[in-house]
Amino acid sequence: MEKTKILYFITRLDQGGAQASVLITLKNLNKQQFEAFLATGTGGRLEGKVKNDPSHVFFITALRHRVHPKYIFHDFWALLQMGRVLRKVKPDIVHTNAPKAGILGRIAARIFWRRAKVVHTFHGLGFAKEHGEKQFKFFVSIEKFCAKFTDVLVFVSRKNAAEAKQLGIGKGVRTELIRAGINFNPILPLKFDPVAKKASLKIPANAKVVLALANFKPLKNPIHFVLAAYKVLSQMKNVYFIFTGEGPLKTTAENLAKNLSIEKQVLFPGWRSDALELLAISDVFASVSLREGLPMSLLEAMAMRVPAVCYNVDGISEVVTDNKTGFLIPPNDINLFAEKVKVLLRHASLRERFEAAIDHRDFAEFTATTMVKKQERLYRSLVPPTKKNGGKKRFFRRRRYYRKPNQGVKNGLRN
Repeated sequence: MEKTKILYFITRLDQGGAQASVLITLKNLNKQQFEAFLATGTGGRLEGKVKNDPSHVFFITALRHRVHPKYIFHDFWALLQMGRVLRKVKPDIVHTNAPKAGILGRIAARIFWRRAKVVHTFHGLGFAKEHGEKQFKFFVSIEKFCAKFTDVLVFVSRKNAAEAKQLGIGKGVRTELIRAGINFNPILPLKFDPVAKKASLKIPANAKVVLALANFKPLKNPIHFVLAAYKVLSQMKNVYFIFTGEGPLKTTAENLAKNLSIEKQVLFPGWRSDALELLAISDVFASVSLREGLPMSLLEAMAMRVPAVCYNVDGISEVVTDNKTGFLIPPNDINLFAEKVKVLLRHASLRERFEAAIDHRDFAEFTATTMVKKQERLYRSLVPPTKKNGGKKRFFRRRRYYRKPNQGVKNGLRN
């Protein structure tokens, strides 16, 4: 049987949920049925994971992460580079991920290789009103336009799907719910020593630890993390806060911690490859993000049985059950966020109760195996083995209105 060719587009292989999902899929996709290719921008931290496969990995050197008028030439050149890859690979399915690659990749597919079926995954909606009303409306209009020549829109959370529907994105287009997935049986290094790990970060062995696995971009909201840490540390002394990653707000966060005189207990160690070990020494997982599709870092915290305190945005509530496996806080309520962190830190019995609830929670829909199987099922539904390269050669896709909900469909999403 001839294999189905799938070409994945992603903006850059930075350390993040979208990138992790794509890399997991590339590694675990059924090799007897599918042949996977990847096209990505350059400069990502995870680039080394794919450089050893030049026949199936293409680098779009002109692709830039930011959407800005000054990059219009780069965007046009990136579009041509994507077109060249499409003509070379001749994929049956184009699967785009991340906002910039999602826009340019879908346009390139419609111009240079119309035969391909087109799938786009929203790993969270890549636009927010926090960026400004005009920019928000601009991105919504762009997503509406690109949805017209997309066969399937995939969402990682029901809340994102509901918001997209409310905004009119993808009206009449088939939608699917495919959760981001991880390994829920993590294995720590054989000689892992929590005391030594704390010592490597200059944290006392008996100190409590609050951890955020994120980056220093505006929507990850690191400033609120520092302010919440200050409120906790004003009443509790033997607590250390860790915010990993890099980004444009890191210097601002570091300066704020210094101005508040908490720089010795609020740590910014940069990108880390030891997330499981950091979770193993943590008492509370924290998320103050203003936008999250379905954060894989939160799933990793659940896999390590670490109770969470999170701003209740997007798909967070689909992972954390309030007052059972963690606390859900209204966005921007720093005082309540800090209070709930203190409650968990002060009451070991409550943490143990939350840990037990996490242990008994069924996370089957959030596993890497489930994610890949659902994607394979989606691909087979789009391109049956006997109908390869049989897509319609229209620029805009014909709208499909699903009037009769099938079994297993909820809120317009197929599970």
